[in-house]
Amino acid sequence: MTIPPMTIQPPPPQQRRFRPLLVLITVLIVLVCLVVAADRIGERVAEDQVANRLQTKLGTADRPDVEIEGIPFLTQVASRHFGLIELAAEQVPVGKQAATIDRLDLALRDVRVGDEQLTAGTVDGTALVGYAALSEFGGADVSYLENGRITIDFNAPVGGQTVSGTLTGRPTMTDGQFTLAEPQLRVAGLDLPQSLVDALLSSLLRTFRLPDLPFDVSLTSVSANESGLDFGLAGREITIPT
Repeated sequence: MTIPPMTIQPPPPQQRRFRPLLVLITVLIVLVCLVVAADRIGERVAEDQVANRLQTKLGTADRPDVEIEGIPFLTQVASRHFGLIELAAEQVPVGKQAATIDRLDLALRDVRVGDEQLTAGTVDGTALVGYAALSEFGGADVSYLENGRITIDFNAPVGGQTVSGTLTGRPTMTDGQFTLAEPQLRVAGLDLPQSLVDALLSSLLRTFRLPDLPFDVSLTSVSANESGLDFGLAGREITIPT
């Protein structure tokens, strides 16, 4: 009697057991990608809308650059509360004169969005104002000297008389007011004594005006360079109509 040979069937491939798991993982990856894409697209659309409204508010020829920080974005939209919105705008008209702020950079934090306005818990940033604009605003010729110092050619009333001269110094902010550190004053070609310069400084600068800044932010610092004056800005609970 012949015994037929035994046939041993190989076990099914192990990867078949994992196919449902691979399908699930693939589906989850696709869903995550779709959510991330929707989040990024929604952020870009919102940034464009805010930029358009701020362009109208600021009156700039070009649309400002707006970046809404924070991930995920859609949850911020749902709550109408954004952690950080950054704004950059150039040639921002201010005041009644035909002069502009060269560049305005603001960081708005803790931003709550209403139907027609947004309110930032805190605002900080910088504003660069060129010397031509400063001369227009201040009613005196302003130019850069060297080593962070500027020159102001002025005509100012002092003691019932109009005094003309050249005032130089390093711009600074003291108690929220613009002034000059290490001031020097020349009148009729003569350098006045330092004690007299110190006594006259506040009177001479009283007629010198700085531009009104957008959104009611305050000046916190100032420094001079060849391009103009760089002002530090800050504010709390700033409301911006949109």
